[in-house]
Amino acid sequence: MSDDGAEPTGGGPTGGGPTGGGPTGEGPAGGGWGVLIRWGPRLLFLAAAIALTTQSARGVPSSELNWTLGIFAACSLLLVWRQLARGNDPDEAGSPARLLIGAGAVLCAGGATMLILSRTGVEADTLPFVGLVVLVLGLGCFVELWRQQDDRALLLPGAMLLGIVGVVLVVVLLVLRGGGNGLSTGLLVALGVAVFVCLPLGLNALSEWGLRAVSGLWAEEGRRGPLVLSGGLVGAVVVAGATGFAVWLASHDWVLTAILAGSVLVLLVAIVSNTHADVALVLAGVCLLAAAPPELPAPPPGGNRVLVAVGDSYMSGEGAGTYIENTNDAGGDHCRRAPSAYAVKIAAQDPRFDGLRFVACSGARTFHVIADADDRRAHPQRGVSDTQIDQLKNMGSSLHPALVVISIGGNDAGFSTIGEACIAPGPCETQKSLFEGNLDSVKDAVAATYLSLRRALPADVPIVAVPYPQPIANGVKCSGVALTTAERAFIRDFVHKLNMKVEEATREAQGIFYLRKMEDTLADHHLQLCDRKKRAAGVNFVGLKSVNGTSVQRFNPAHWLHNSLHPNERGHEAMRATFEDWLKDKPQLLEGGAATEEPDTSLPAPERGAVEKPDPQCPLAQINRSKCQLALRDWEVRQITNRWPVLLAVPLLLLVVWAAIIAGLACCRRQ
Repeated sequence: MSDDGAEPTGGGPTGGGPTGGGPTGEGPAGGGWGVLIRWGPRLLFLAAAIALTTQSARGVPSSELNWTLGIFAACSLLLVWRQLARGNDPDEAGSPARLLIGAGAVLCAGGATMLILSRTGVEADTLPFVGLVVLVLGLGCFVELWRQQDDRALLLPGAMLLGIVGVVLVVVLLVLRGGGNGLSTGLLVALGVAVFVCLPLGLNALSEWGLRAVSGLWAEEGRRGPLVLSGGLVGAVVVAGATGFAVWLASHDWVLTAILAGSVLVLLVAIVSNTHADVALVLAGVCLLAAAPPELPAPPPGGNRVLVAVGDSYMSGEGAGTYIENTNDAGGDHCRRAPSAYAVKIAAQDPRFDGLRFVACSGARTFHVIADADDRRAHPQRGVSDTQIDQLKNMGSSLHPALVVISIGGNDAGFSTIGEACIAPGPCETQKSLFEGNLDSVKDAVAATYLSLRRALPADVPIVAVPYPQPIANGVKCSGVALTTAERAFIRDFVHKLNMKVEEATREAQGIFYLRKMEDTLADHHLQLCDRKKRAAGVNFVGLKSVNGTSVQRFNPAHWLHNSLHPNERGHEAMRATFEDWLKDKPQLLEGGAATEEPDTSLPAPERGAVEKPDPQCPLAQINRSKCQLALRDWEVRQITNRWPVLLAVPLLLLVVWAAIIAGLACCRRQ
């Protein structure tokens, strides 16, 4: 989508036909050197884009992707500079339309071929994404050619495309407000086409028409020239104000919001300026976000005195930047065991342990932990062969635990769902009955799991149950966290009530230690959200991180938010310190030698069916017919659709900024 600064055949100083040679000519004389100057930056940009997408589709870590990203950025800047410079270059009369058509056709055919091959069983994981990028670049050539046409070919089609976008968005809003079973597949497809196809095409067409219209006013006599200049100054002020707003957001800890606002502003400028900067920015951002996280080898399993870590994501270390190899695959094992998890650090640093048996897994519920023989609902998580207790039992005589730590119950209580509901618009504390009424069932399920673990281990092996740290500070002011005071109070109260049920479960199961200090560890180390800036806290509020696996899995935005609302490396370091302090107060806990007794099967069996009683899973993305799920889904949708004035104000505000950018750039071109 380049701007060649040529005169359009239908009038306007910035459009299409060349001053010498016609719309299909080869431009001015210059021979091969002139062609190289015109097409060299474009070819470099194309080669760098393919290299970047291939590297990213292969699944390399961001550290290995950086050098390719740097080359792509340099080539993109060269192309953007060349495209902008051509508008003031008297030697450049216009864009060679035949070459544009040929380049667009070749790229579109190549991209479509790659996509077709990827759907016919060809084993090449890079094909789908690379093919899509090549197809987009090819379509960009045709958009660039379209922007060279006369005003009649721009105004009406552009207006129609934006009208289609508006109609689809209104229909989607009305369907959501009407309730029912959500959006149909056809409406979802229509929404995708409207946002990702019609919207950018319409903006391109109307941007070019707007640039010509404003620039044309300069040529008219009278007072319109100063009027246009004033409009340009107003446009510059609006753009500067939008930039200042993004900076203000960043300074007040709304970093992701600032990045989003800044990205939208830059994309609008890129679209209006008619360069490939918009494609370059989107491509670089997606490739960087979808880069495969680095992986590290698993800690040594140890020998005669191992620490055993059992439970969910708060034990596995989800929230970290790096995971143990083969535990962050969206298509297989997604336990996300991190080398920075506090259990890993303790096993490595405390001389009383000689290794770690790490079976904790992100997303684990009680029926993923309890032994299969102790409950009919027990089953392993996806990508894992057995339940966590069965994994320990299968180790047989090779397992010599000195201490077992377990964190379980949060997923049964629906804690992650609470985070989703509270981040969504609307007061989530009004829905607390959907979660708090479930806590007694959670306590029974956790107690059954503790008893199953106790029966699977020798009687002299101590088991420590770990509560969940309070993630948010108790304060009125909180910058950068999209939660109201009432919502933060609800989350704090819910975590405390959940921990109380976990403590009750330890008493019911008997023989289980409870590490009460862990609930306040983030507060004690001043690492809670709202206690300091988010980037220095021990908990991720919204954490964007990709997964390993196929390119389809890694480029799926639904897999980028799994780090949210989990302790990060700083948080786990605080948890490690709290755990070690607790161990110092109980020196007798680890005084004995390696466990020698056989599991005590005389203990009473846990209550069968207890682990299937909790039913907290009410997320918008996983609807079944349970009352809880439908109730929360309907509430979340209502909170969004009831704010239709805000939803309407956002595109109107963007429309004002877009018009201001057109006015400002038109004045810059004229100068």
